[in-house]
Amino acid sequence: MRANIGIEICEQHIKMTVATLQGAHLKLSDVVVEPTLSLTDDQITGKFSDALKATKARPGSVALSLPRNLITVRNLHLPSQDKKEIAQMIDLNVARIVPYKREEITFGSRFLGTDEMGYTKVILAIVNSNVIRRHSKILEKAGLLIDGISLSSYGIWEWVISNHRSEISQADLYLLLDIDYTYADFIIFSYNNLLFTRSINMGVNSIREAGDIGITKLLGEVKQSLITFYNEEINKKPIAVFLSGAAIKSELSSVIETELGMPIKIVANPYPPETIKAKGRTITPDVSLTGVSAIALRDTEHRIHFILPEIQIRKALREQVRGLIILGSLFIYFFTLVLAIFLGRISNLQNYLNRLTEDSGVIEKDMSDLLTKLNKIDVIKTYLGLRRIPLVVFSELQKDMPGEITVTGISIDDQDRVTVRGQSVQLSDVFKFVNTLEKVKHFKEIQTKSTRKKKVKEKDMTEFEITFLFNA
Repeated sequence: MRANIGIEICEQHIKMTVATLQGAHLKLSDVVVEPTLSLTDDQITGKFSDALKATKARPGSVALSLPRNLITVRNLHLPSQDKKEIAQMIDLNVARIVPYKREEITFGSRFLGTDEMGYTKVILAIVNSNVIRRHSKILEKAGLLIDGISLSSYGIWEWVISNHRSEISQADLYLLLDIDYTYADFIIFSYNNLLFTRSINMGVNSIREAGDIGITKLLGEVKQSLITFYNEEINKKPIAVFLSGAAIKSELSSVIETELGMPIKIVANPYPPETIKAKGRTITPDVSLTGVSAIALRDTEHRIHFILPEIQIRKALREQVRGLIILGSLFIYFFTLVLAIFLGRISNLQNYLNRLTEDSGVIEKDMSDLLTKLNKIDVIKTYLGLRRIPLVVFSELQKDMPGEITVTGISIDDQDRVTVRGQSVQLSDVFKFVNTLEKVKHFKEIQTKSTRKKKVKEKDMTEFEITFLFNA
């Protein structure tokens, strides 16, 4: 069975989650987290190859999650509600936000409605195209072909919405803090939209190294991010904080709740470490699997997607090749089916012919004596037939011949044509004889071949020759 695979390549770890169909729904079935510090890209490719072998996953759909700390995100308020104009405005703003050339970046955006002035609110995410190309190259060498690329913040938001739906009101705002190894993702969201996100350069690693100072610094960044959101977006306070990501979230929950004055809700780990331990492997609890788990389970239109032309072209070519393979397979299947039916019919006919041959051999053997007797009878019948013709001819001629006619010769050829030669005193007697022969039913095609005068013993005689066909 092919699996949906979610992948995230961070600065110090790679993450891979596997989702398979269990019953009627996709569920997480495996996860791999591997350190990549000081590894080359080829070595990272080897890590993914090993991960595929460890999970025994057959890649189906592959989704790439880009870590929030690699992406520049801005909230824009654009003075238009026309989609074409908004697209042009976004294109102009992109080049001013990041220090890269326009052709060196890839961006995606989502509409968030309108503000009180009627401006269109847009959340814009920008990434250096080389980041996507690098990740794509690493994965392709491992046999993983990317189907979609999205911002990790959306996966985190979707996971919380899916697993805490009953605790989220459609009318309120919420703060979501996802803590990873090297950074934390600060997110403000509602039930329907991710409204604001900011990368905080404080992760599990730096918090533990700095101790209480690290926690204080993290809280300071969170408060500063809230102020930025109030000033730039909506001056409305979130009613609760969702903590997700690394295991340290449980240690921070009471401090954050006290400092921010908001109730804390802990988001459960998508794939508990004890479940991995049962598979004979271990994963560090210091990384967040929230976003990469959500993208393996489903793909939605609510995310910001990044589209790199060359990846889209390769994907389109793969789909065309897959379509051709399916079409070719169907053609071969139907051709094989038709050929099998045709050969089956030929085989049946051959078998039937063989049975007939065998049966006819038996019958021929049983009737060999009878056939011999029939052959003898045919010979006798032929012989009798040949003897009967002259007898019938003589009988009819004798019965119907006038007294004025003298027959001097009769001959019969192999085609049953009779020639009668004779003499008469008068020519008229010959014609009478012909008329008499025409009345005989066995004589057909009567013709007078010749008549001539001749003296016989000082008498004038007429010699004649008459032919006819004997028809038994």
